[in-house]
Formats: sequence, C-alpha cells, structure tokens
Amino acid sequence: MNRQKRTAASLAVLSLIAVVPVLPAAAQKPPVQTATMKFSRAAQTWAQILVDREALGKTLTHGKLSEAHDLAFALRDSVVTLPYKSTDLSAANQKRLGAQVQKVAAIATDIDRYADAGNAAKTRAEYARLVKALTAIEALYPANTLPTSGARVLSSKERTLFLTPGGRYTAADIKANGSTSVYQKYPGYLAAHSAQVRPGDPVCPISETRPDPKLTWIVGGRTYQFCCPPCVAEFVGKAKAEPKSLQAPEAYVKK
Repeated sequence: MNRQKRTAASLAVLSLIAVVPVLPAAAQKPPVQTATMKFSRAAQTWAQILVDREALGKTLTHGKLSEAHDLAFALRDSVVTLPYKSTDLSAANQKRLGAQVQKVAAIATDIDRYADAGNAAKTRAEYARLVKALTAIEALYPANTLPTSGARVLSSKERTLFLTPGGRYTAADIKANGSTSVYQKYPGYLAAHSAQVRPGDPVCPISETRPDPKLTWIVGGRTYQFCCPPCVAEFVGKAKAEPKSLQAPEAYVKK
C-alpha cells in the first residue's frame, strides 16, 4: 500500500472513531440510608442511657443515695454527646435537643446535691424530672430509630400494619410472627448496620446491609432476615402495597 492509500485508510479509521458515542460509566447504585442508619450512633448511646436510667431508678427505690452520684453523671455524660450524633435532625429539633441536654446536665447536678445531703424525697423528685426530660429527647427523633426499654402498647398504625393481612402478608404470617409488631417482639433491639458484605452474602431486603439471623419476620410463608425492626416494618408495608416487587429470601444477596 502506497503512502497516499495509507493516509486515506487512516483518515477513514479516525472518522469512524469520531462518530462512536462515548458511553457513560455504569452508574453505581447509591448506598441505602435509612432513618435508623442515620441515627445509629445516637441509638447506641441511647441504649446506654436507658441502662443507666433504670439503674438510677432502682438505686433510689432502694434508698442507696450514695450510689446516685456516679449514675447521674454517667447518664449526663452520655446525653451531652447526642447533639454530635444527631446532625440529621431538623434544625428546630437540634435546637430543642440542645435545650434538653442542658436541662439533663442541671438535673444531674441537683440529683448529686440532694443525694449527698441525704434528701431522698428531693432526689426522687429530680429523678422524675430527669425521666421527663429524657422522654422529651426521645420524641425529637423519627419513630422507632432509638431502642426502647421494653415492650410497649401497640399503636393503631402498627396494629394496622402488622395485624391486618394484605397483599403477600397473610393471616397465617401474622399468627406465625406471634400476632404482634416487630417492636414488641424485639424490644430494645440495637442494630449494627454493617455494610461490610461480600458478593454472594445475604443482605437485608431494605437496607442492603448485613442482616441479623436472629431478627426474622415471616412474609408470604417465607422467613426473611433483617438488620433492624424499622426495615421489617417497611418490608411488611411493601408486601402489602407492592406484593409483586418482593423476591424470595435467598434472592436478597450482595451482587
């Protein structure tokens, strides 16, 4: 091939390359971020707060005022970290949280002062104020993102979701799950939300993080594993509203 022909061939190849469209890189699916995952650090702290609150209550019930100091300040020290772990709260709720944190700190000081003085009545009164402040803090977070201290009364919304069949969620499923809600069945559950899963490993059908084999719920006669109770609730809702979107339990694996 002479030089003129080689040049023409090269130009032809270049013209073909020029018109080949450049395909964008395959878009990666963004990681799922549930409300429970957003507040997982706050939830871990809250679990310890509940332990200390219960211990302080028992201490005062048994009149052990000398032990109130350590428990009150341990609880305070946990509460003051919540604002740094709750930046996903709305600006208004972050402000309310800050106010309640200051209130808890002041109450802890008063508990210590009255306990040191041997004034059981005033110490218990301050403890009641403390419980009220903690309840106000809990109300600032999205429903079911913080662990609870024990089984609670089933709300009308939860009764409709968990105790009413629909779609793939049957009456037999309800009975097999204990005729209760996931929040009553697993009170105080603290999710780990480990995203360290390898291809082929099972994942939670909602969050796609590592599921807990002990946190299961039956839907459509099949047993599914989840990472946290709110994901169970979302999956049950999905089974009712979008039954065809559900897959078999074994299909929920890391791709």
